[in-house]
Amino acid sequence: MPKNTKSSATSGTRKKNARKAAVGVLPPEVPVVAKQKKQKGQKKEPRKKVYIPPFKPAPPQPDPLDTLGLIHRLPPELVVILRSLGKKDPVTKGRALEELQSKWIDESSRKEDESVECDALVTMLPVWFHRAPVFFTHPVRRIRLLAAALHFSYLRIPAVRDATTFFLRETATSEQIETLMGTWCMLAHDVDRQVSLQGQKSWSSITSPGVDGETLVNLEMLASVMEFLQRTLLDPPGVHLYLNPPAPVAAPTPGIKRPGGKFIPEAPKEELESKVNEESDLDRNARLRFGALSAFRWLFDARLASKIISLDDLSGLLSNPLFWTSLYCGEHAPWIPDPEIHGLGHGQPQVRQATWALLSMLLQRYKGAIEPFIPILSVVLLRSAWVETDSGVRNALFQPVLIFLKEFPNAWILEGAYDADKQHEDGDDSDSDSEEFETKTTSTRKEHSSEAYREFLQFLELGCAGSPISGYPTVLVALSTIPSSVIAASSRTGMPLDDFFTSFWAAIDGHALSSLERKVPSASFLSSLLECLAFFLRRLLGGSQDHGALSGFVSDGLVSNNTRLQDVADELVRSQFTRIWQEVKARRLRADENDVGKLIASSLLSLHRMNIDLFTTAWDTVSSAILSQDDESLSLIPTVLRTFVDTFETTDLPADVTRTLISKYVQETVGNCETVLASDATSAGVSKNIGVVITLMETFGSHLFQHTDFAVRMDNMFVNNALRILQASPQAISAFMSRRNDEDLCVELWHVLLVDVSQQIDMLSSLLDVIDTDICPKYLRPEDGELDDIIEHLFIEVLNGTISTSRSDLVKRLIQVQDFFLSENGQDILFQTLVSSLSSTVDDILYTTNAPFTALATVIEFTRIMLSKNHKLTSDSLVSVLPNVFIVGYLLPVTFPTLETPIIDAARGVWNICVSKPDNGLQDILSGIIKEKLKELFQDCSTYTRPEDILTLSGHKPKGIVITPLADVFPTPGEFNAMINSLPSDPPDPSLAFIESIIPAISEFENPTISGLEFDSRGYSAYIRVTSALLAYLGDNRSIAKENMWALRHILILGQYANDALRVPATPSGLFGPDVSQSELRRLLREGDDGLHSQVTSACISNRATTSSDALVSFVVDIVNHAKREDAVRDALVLRSVLKHLFASASKTDSDQWLNLARRVEKTAPQTTVAILASITEFAPEPSRMDRYRNEIASDILGVPASRANTTGVVLLRRLTATAPDSESDVVFLPQQRAVNVVKTCQTWISSDEDIDEDVESMMPLLFIHLSPILQNVAGNHWEFIFDVVENNLETCSFADSATLTMLGRSLRLILTIQDLVLTNKPLRASWDGRKESILALVKNLVSMKLGQAQLRAVEHDAEVATDNTDRSEPRSLCRELALAVIQGLPDALMNEKTLPEMCHLLTDPSYEVQRMGYSLLHKAARKRTEYFVIESAVDTEDNVSAEIPAELLAILQSNLPLAEGFHDSESDNVEMDLSELYAVSGYLLAWMIMFDLFIDASIKVRSQYFNRMRSLGIIGDFFIPNVFDVLDLFSGKKKAFKLDIWAVDDFFIEHFEPESVLSLRLLAAHIYHRALLTVPALIRSWISDCSDRQLLSRVVDYTASYFSPGIIRAELAQVRQADPSSELHTTENLVIKVSPSAGEVTASYTVDDQVLELSLRLPNDWPLHRLDIRDTKMVGVSEDRWRAWVLGVQQIVWQQNGRIVDGLTVFTKNVTLHFAGQVECAICYSIISVMDSSLPQKPCKTCKNRFHASCLYKVSTRQLDPSNDLNWSPVV
Repeated sequence: MPKNTKSSATSGTRKKNARKAAVGVLPPEVPVVAKQKKQKGQKKEPRKKVYIPPFKPAPPQPDPLDTLGLIHRLPPELVVILRSLGKKDPVTKGRALEELQSKWIDESSRKEDESVECDALVTMLPVWFHRAPVFFTHPVRRIRLLAAALHFSYLRIPAVRDATTFFLRETATSEQIETLMGTWCMLAHDVDRQVSLQGQKSWSSITSPGVDGETLVNLEMLASVMEFLQRTLLDPPGVHLYLNPPAPVAAPTPGIKRPGGKFIPEAPKEELESKVNEESDLDRNARLRFGALSAFRWLFDARLASKIISLDDLSGLLSNPLFWTSLYCGEHAPWIPDPEIHGLGHGQPQVRQATWALLSMLLQRYKGAIEPFIPILSVVLLRSAWVETDSGVRNALFQPVLIFLKEFPNAWILEGAYDADKQHEDGDDSDSDSEEFETKTTSTRKEHSSEAYREFLQFLELGCAGSPISGYPTVLVALSTIPSSVIAASSRTGMPLDDFFTSFWAAIDGHALSSLERKVPSASFLSSLLECLAFFLRRLLGGSQDHGALSGFVSDGLVSNNTRLQDVADELVRSQFTRIWQEVKARRLRADENDVGKLIASSLLSLHRMNIDLFTTAWDTVSSAILSQDDESLSLIPTVLRTFVDTFETTDLPADVTRTLISKYVQETVGNCETVLASDATSAGVSKNIGVVITLMETFGSHLFQHTDFAVRMDNMFVNNALRILQASPQAISAFMSRRNDEDLCVELWHVLLVDVSQQIDMLSSLLDVIDTDICPKYLRPEDGELDDIIEHLFIEVLNGTISTSRSDLVKRLIQVQDFFLSENGQDILFQTLVSSLSSTVDDILYTTNAPFTALATVIEFTRIMLSKNHKLTSDSLVSVLPNVFIVGYLLPVTFPTLETPIIDAARGVWNICVSKPDNGLQDILSGIIKEKLKELFQDCSTYTRPEDILTLSGHKPKGIVITPLADVFPTPGEFNAMINSLPSDPPDPSLAFIESIIPAISEFENPTISGLEFDSRGYSAYIRVTSALLAYLGDNRSIAKENMWALRHILILGQYANDALRVPATPSGLFGPDVSQSELRRLLREGDDGLHSQVTSACISNRATTSSDALVSFVVDIVNHAKREDAVRDALVLRSVLKHLFASASKTDSDQWLNLARRVEKTAPQTTVAILASITEFAPEPSRMDRYRNEIASDILGVPASRANTTGVVLLRRLTATAPDSESDVVFLPQQRAVNVVKTCQTWISSDEDIDEDVESMMPLLFIHLSPILQNVAGNHWEFIFDVVENNLETCSFADSATLTMLGRSLRLILTIQDLVLTNKPLRASWDGRKESILALVKNLVSMKLGQAQLRAVEHDAEVATDNTDRSEPRSLCRELALAVIQGLPDALMNEKTLPEMCHLLTDPSYEVQRMGYSLLHKAARKRTEYFVIESAVDTEDNVSAEIPAELLAILQSNLPLAEGFHDSESDNVEMDLSELYAVSGYLLAWMIMFDLFIDASIKVRSQYFNRMRSLGIIGDFFIPNVFDVLDLFSGKKKAFKLDIWAVDDFFIEHFEPESVLSLRLLAAHIYHRALLTVPALIRSWISDCSDRQLLSRVVDYTASYFSPGIIRAELAQVRQADPSSELHTTENLVIKVSPSAGEVTASYTVDDQVLELSLRLPNDWPLHRLDIRDTKMVGVSEDRWRAWVLGVQQIVWQQNGRIVDGLTVFTKNVTLHFAGQVECAICYSIISVMDSSLPQKPCKTCKNRFHASCLYKVSTRQLDPSNDLNWSPVV
């Protein structure tokens, strides 16, 4: 074929075309960019700058909606969506796609094909195909994903699919097909995985064969797709611009003119769009190229499927050097000399990876068709592969590179001869030119060096560019394809082999293989190095002249002789093996030693097979290095030698020389070790030499000892130097014993070691290291107990905690292998020591306060070790230790929840292991011992274990033991009875008779306390301890309770004891300790009244025929018999509790029977009789014979003389009061005359000369309570007698004496009864009025009396609320309640200014009822006190009267509230807190209510004195705010603060207050804070200004403004609006007050001669925390100084003196009125009315004749100013 002529285009034209190819579409027919030739020696001309016009984009395609008229055929809703698809905003596009998917496509899929939606979707097909390419290539991933999913769903509609087929085959233009199918194919191969998967669904639906075997995509479409993909690869910006044409450029928008006149040009639209678009141009080009490249792979597969194997139509692309720059990672590819052309793969590893994948497919499937492109591919591959920087791309390129080099080995020559400039100049030559070029390069190949080879060497220098594992295996393959001439020509030093191996070793020198895991890369490096070495040796010795050039001595085509080549090969082997051993020895080449040995052995075998001389050279090098023994690794040489032995065959030369080398090495090593041991070498030197021996033994095993000489030398060395070897290396001892199969010798050596260690105990750790290797013989044992004493001493020290942790760990290790170190006797002693230590440690924890668990952790750990390792323990040994292990594992965790989990797990693990053994006898013994121990702990008060803990333990059901609490741990019924009989039966305090009427007089009490009783940590005695546990157990097991009715009596007694202790906690009961918790007592009462006895009795009574009914009868009989036999108060109270439930369903007949029983035992058991009578009267129906019995008792009383009043009389009185019916019942107690006679009899006793006991005097008021209604209409002196009895009792009794509380309480009840009667009985009222004042005065004095001196002490800041410790008594509180009820209507004559301080202590009473009634009384007393001070200060002219706050009240207020944690943690009203704590809070808050009550109706002067006193004490900031804010949870953060949204805080009704409710306490605190803001806002503001905690300050201000300020503002404005008609605001003429509630503003206007003075006051939203705004809107006829003084006066009254807005306006009005009336103002403050005391200036000055306020003169005098010198003082604020 004739040769084609060159292109006539000039060089400039060709450059211009090349630049276009970089930014535009390069025509396929222009494969390369040509360059003009230049003459030899001609200088390079400067580049000319040529203007290149920009690429003109395609015009926008018309919208089918408009051109096809679809806008009129489609539904309007769909048209709106399709219009939105054309918007530029990605959000709008995404919403449009979602609406199209959900409202049309999904809806059409649910309906038939003939639906309206389906027709609309078919009609809109051109519009979608017009928009789809934009969506398929959109920069936003979400848009592409939505479009792919929508496209797939769209085409699944059959009608749409048919329309699509018709459109693509018949209607669509070639341009539409190219754009749609090309972008569609790219969508299926998108860079995003999810988008690609969605796109594949729709793409495969049209590319897969259908039913008829045909596909929608034909060859013409494939060609169109190929054209589009080529354009996208070479010109992605142009394709993007084609798919997204710019909008028509509109006229420039005028700039924005600023007020200053400067124009601001509007930002270009392109800039705004670029800001919105997050994808850069570089990323967009890479994404499009990746899709095109991936699509090309599919395209090539499709061509093969169509049997198109030619690539002629793609020659323009595949031969284009610009296209192959997508393989190159740099910016400028070396095969394109133009620096203005940038590589397509620069900065885009995904593009490079996709190109390599495409090339790999071409090499594998188009092998024949790709041959024309070999020249350019040779350069492209070899120049791109070795410089790749991305690891992912490197993993993808190795396969195609190796395939290419294997198939086309002349690629290196082609690359070396490639001239980029010449190729571009001759780019238009024909194929014959290429052939001619190949011929020239073949003839001159020796003259060209290869840049690719140099890059290959650089690739090696960098450790395969950072991919050693995958890169080194390819090195030999690549090297085998490089001609020797290329290697020689590319050498810069003339020594090709030295250059190659220098580059190879540069990876080690440059630390290129330094990574976390270096063994595998190092092994790959060494393997590749040895393979390359063998490869070069074969080439050197192959005899070829070309290969001979590798020696470096070949020049001018002359070939060296064989001797010279052999010398070169020997030197190469020697140098490389020396370097290998040096690098391995120095650990710079960190390959695994086994791998090193295998690789070196394999290389030696290869050299042996190749050339004996080379093997000899290599072996001499290796053996000399081994025998030098200067390596740092002890295992390297033995491992390599062992590998040689395993690799070499036993009969050939390598095996022989290996055996010789091993023999020399072993003899030399043992000799060195013997020399060191015989010398005084350091331990380090011995350790190093011994380490070599250890490695030899570990490597070669027991085979070494088969040689007699070696065995004898080793035996002598170890026995004679045992201790020194142990010091240097314990591993040597274990290695020797494990491989020396001689039991006698090993036992001898072990005995020598034990004896030596006994002299040096520090070596025990090293000896343990010998055993811990677990390779020593198991038969090693001590002979004479060499270490028994030493180990025992160490063990005791460890258990006592007197040695370090390291020694403790040493002993643990020793115990685990004690058979090796201790004799059998020593092991027994050690075990007994452990048992004793465990027992004492457990006892210490159970009986000692705050005993640490450290010792327990140690001893239980040793117990675990010893029991798990010692399998020779007998049953007796286990019995001695396992009970305490059980206590630790199961009881202590319940008693001490803070016990560490490892201790618990260890103890339970030991227990479970031991009881799992099949030994029933052992389990029975253990069970008995443990149950006895638990029963002992159950009753022992000195232990910290509670009985409830033992019950919890039994519920856990530990393995191996079954605990039945009632039978195993509780006392028996007989033991319970013995315990209760030893306890006192009388109540602890006589005042309890006031609550329980059946309790007898105090004279009948025995000593209720018992000395010497022990109490547990809760304050329980032994009986209370076990009975409370019995209550808890039976409460959880009701069926067991019904079977054990005897327990009910003890439960009732427990409840009685707890109730007594709770009612009078200050009185020692003998059964509860002094520190018993009130909450514990209440818990016992709650559980006792939980209905257990009620359910049992009611369940049995309901069915009398059952067995349980018989049990109930037996139980009641037993209770009655106990009461009759003992006739004690305790048993009487128990009987009363039982009868209370028994009488619930009793009839009158039953009542008569019980009455008969009472009458029968009234002489032998009077206390039981009273209990039965009181129960009948209170709980049972009235017996028919009760009335007669009452009259009989009354008749008996009439016959009792005064001499027997203290004995028979008091018994009859108790019996008669026990039969008294309820006052509300219809039963008549006694006939009127008999009642009169009974009272007269009592009067006879009192008036006699006999000494009547207090018991009789105490019973009389109780009897009179029942007789008063009967006697109210009977005239006579009996009422005077009753009044005398009351007065006498009141004079005799006091709240401090608990013995008189019963008498006092009954007398107070009698007074209340009389007060009720006189309301309706006039004659009785007349009698009562005569004695009323004296009786009420006595009651008032009793109430005013303080108990103790606690409330009078000075209260410090950290003191708790002052309460009387002696006052914690329910009878006392009840008496106080009755006393306060009596004096609620106290006459004014009995109430004065001293009543408040006398009765303040009522607020500290532990009873809330006392607090509530006391507050009602104190409220009146506070107003009375304020009234007194107001009157006294008004008439006081010499300031002698000072309104003082009572010190008693201040003592309560100056306290800190001890709030419990539950108070703050609770979000509900159910808080588990002690009632005493809640009552303390309520009393404190009520005290503040009294404090603010003092300000009610107080004058300004009195209020100022109160205010100044509070300010001087600082009680608001120091006590009020901390305590009240604490209650409101304002210190806990804004989210936890108590919300007041639904509550009104301006009013609070004390009568509805419930102190047990935390909600009520918080509401009361909020109301008090509201009153403080109204009463003393200045003190609150002072705290606000001093608060340094900004977060707290913000919370307080927000809280106040939200919940308090609105109400206060309303109250202020309402007070102004509804002012007193007699005040100045109403009586002043020409004054108008305007109130604006919405604005919170008050305006005062004063008219003078048609001129108006106006003052406005605006309240802030957070009033009164911040100042009000005062505006002088109109100031007429008044000087500025005077007006300012008036304004400051208003501010001072409102802001500093806690005045109201009304007060400030009143002062302002007075100033204005008096000013215009001619009154002269004070020359100091310029105000007429004093802001201090509202007085006029009345103090004249003799010098200046001016008048001054007394308060102003006082201030001036205190500031040492002279009024006569200066009349222009500043206003005093």
